Amino acid sequence: MTEKTAYVDNARGYAQGENFLMKGQPGRLDALVFNTTGLNQCPPEKFNAIDVDVLAQETESDVVWKNPRRFWMMDRLTIALVGEPRDFQGLMFNFVAEMQMPADFTPDRGQTAIAYRPSQISRVSRYEFLSGRPVFLLRSPEGVTFVMQTYTNHKASDLAEADLPELGHRLQLADGWQFKAKTLDRDLILDTNGLAHIVADDLENMYQGCTEDVTNVDPWH
Repeated sequence: MTEKTAYVDNARGYAQGENFLMKGQPGRLDALVFNTTGLNQCPPEKFNAIDVDVLAQETESDVVWKNPRRFWMMDRLTIALVGEPRDFQGLMFNFVAEMQMPADFTPDRGQTAIAYRPSQISRVSRYEFLSGRPVFLLRSPEGVTFVMQTYTNHKASDLAEADLPELGHRLQLADGWQFKAKTLDRDLILDTNGLAHIVADDLENMYQGCTEDVTNVDPWH
C-alpha cells in the first residue's frame, strides 16, 4: 500500500458513490475514478444533485458518469489515495483508480451493457473478507472466481443486503456463469497492487476476480 490510504473497519454496508471523469471518444474512454469512501457515506440527496454535464465542464472532461450509489461488501477495506480530496458540487471525493472503459460502455446504459464481461481497473487496495462471514461469488466459464465487492439497489430498488444469499434466483446469468453464496471457513484477502479484474452482474452489483496475483485462496472451493 502507498503511504496515503483510506481505511474502513466494519466496511459491510458502507455506502459510497463514484464519479468517472472521462476523456476520449465513444469506444475508447479513459477514466479517472473518484470515490466518496473515507470522506462521507454518499448522502443520496447530494450525490443525486450532481449535474454531470456541468461537472464535465468544471473538470475539463469529455464526459462524466456517475456510478450508481452502492455498498461495500468486504469486512475491512484499505484503498490507496492519489492527491487531495476534491469537492464536486458540494460532495467530497477521493481519487482512487484509473481505467479504460470497455469499448461498448455508454454512460446512458452504464454497467447493464457490460454485465458478465470482465474488465480491468488500475488501483491499489486491500479487501478483507473474514472467516465466518458470508460472501457472494460468481464463477466465469473460464473458471475464474469473482467475489462481490459492492451491491447496489440502483436497478433493483428493493434489493437489500439481507436478500443477497438468494440473489442467484434473481440474476439472469450469462451462458456458463454460476452464482454461489457461502460462509467463509477462512479469511479471504485480496491484495491488489496494480490491475484488478472486475465484472458486473445484470443488476449492476460489482465483483473482483480472485486471481492468483491478488488472493490468498479461491473461495469457490
